[in-house]
Amino acid sequence: MRPVPRPLSVLVLLAACGSPADKPEAEATDSATPGTADTDDTDDTDDTDDTDDTDEPSPVYLDLTPTACGSTPHTYLPIDDMGRLVKHEQDVAFSLPATAIEALLEAQGLGGLLEARYDVELHKVRYITQDRGEEVETTGYVALPVLDSPAPVPTMLWLHPTLGFDDACAPTTGSLEGAAFPVLAATQGYAVAAPDYLGMNGWGAPSDRMHSWIVAEPTAIASLDSLRATAALAETLGTAATPDLERVIALGASQGGHAAIMADHYAGAYAPEVQMLGVIAAIPVTDVQAVARYGMLNAVEATVGLAGGTITGWDWYGREADLTEILLPEVAAEMPDAIATACGDDFGDIVEGIEGPEDIYSVEALQRATDDTLGDWEPWACYLRENSWLGSSSVTTGLSTVPKLIVTGSEDELAYAPPVRADAEAACALGVPIELIECEGIGRVDAAVENLPLYLSWAQDRLNGIPILECDLQPPSTCGE
Repeated sequence: MRPVPRPLSVLVLLAACGSPADKPEAEATDSATPGTADTDDTDDTDDTDDTDDTDEPSPVYLDLTPTACGSTPHTYLPIDDMGRLVKHEQDVAFSLPATAIEALLEAQGLGGLLEARYDVELHKVRYITQDRGEEVETTGYVALPVLDSPAPVPTMLWLHPTLGFDDACAPTTGSLEGAAFPVLAATQGYAVAAPDYLGMNGWGAPSDRMHSWIVAEPTAIASLDSLRATAALAETLGTAATPDLERVIALGASQGGHAAIMADHYAGAYAPEVQMLGVIAAIPVTDVQAVARYGMLNAVEATVGLAGGTITGWDWYGREADLTEILLPEVAAEMPDAIATACGDDFGDIVEGIEGPEDIYSVEALQRATDDTLGDWEPWACYLRENSWLGSSSVTTGLSTVPKLIVTGSEDELAYAPPVRADAEAACALGVPIELIECEGIGRVDAAVENLPLYLSWAQDRLNGIPILECDLQPPSTCGE
């Protein structure tokens, strides 16, 4: 059994970035910005200690309560120091003139899909975020368009699909796959924040924690802090392009689709200076419990995938529970260490010999899935609930009404379409403007790719201030025609 298909091609998804129609006004430069390797070790005292002796209080959270699930309680650190740059370095290999980006598009058979409008500078950043009340360093890319004159530019929060769990899998390790989307979004005029995610430090000191795959809080917080790091980098470099954090589009696919929804969910409380104008979530998991049950009752992609999510949740919440309650002893013994060093998104390569749910889950887990009582089984129910879109109410109350475009595939065996539709219907009833596209007869990758023209125009409309007045939850249909 090979539960998850190969990674989404970032080069194929590039058009989803859209083209801001009204900003920036400046035209692209005729030649590339000089590509000197630019390393700046920013001291922890730089740019921040000047305000330490003031009596102004730190910004407060609007309504943010740390999750529990039996874990050790933690207190959030003040947000005024989050996103602070620790180090930055230009990625010379992928800082490209528009002409070179055009050539790459042609070489990939994507010529004519979109026009490279701006030269691009790509930078790796290490920045400060927080995890369970602890200050930590994490990494990501920042891509900036090169402008002739100063101008604010809209900001894109790009949240990548599953690439693995180890530092070696992170986009900022320097692969074309990791760099391509930020570069191609920036050439359209966006400042792009592209976090690696916690547990995936792509450069510099290694991470000291497991990557929290499909765990909402650490992913959302580190992602929102990457927006702050993007603005800090532009200010430090003195670039003409100024990231506008009041004009943000969040876009993600697969794991990134879940991350985009959860970053928006946390933004009002954790990053009040950020104004999301739209969220595009391609093939996301929205109801983790429903997908876990689906994977326990069927031999599908979710069978192993959500076992991985169970392990990363168990790890993030403190490893207090007995993992053998939900997983077979041999799987519980082998899979956590195997995941911690794995790259790629095929969970079937992590643990061999798995053919179906009975090869992974305990008798009690399978019985609870059959009886539909997973929601009564603590702490596992808490892990599933807290990391679901409409289930995570203990962290931040209320529901973001930022417009959302959600795309699913009817044959997707991981981001299972029925619970996504149910969540969209429930959120719509609560006042969230949603456009839901379900591609009939196709799976994950095809569903994400077939709607590229829609992503592009939908993002433009949100940036141009065109409102969504009502939900459009379309029935399953043939996409891309």
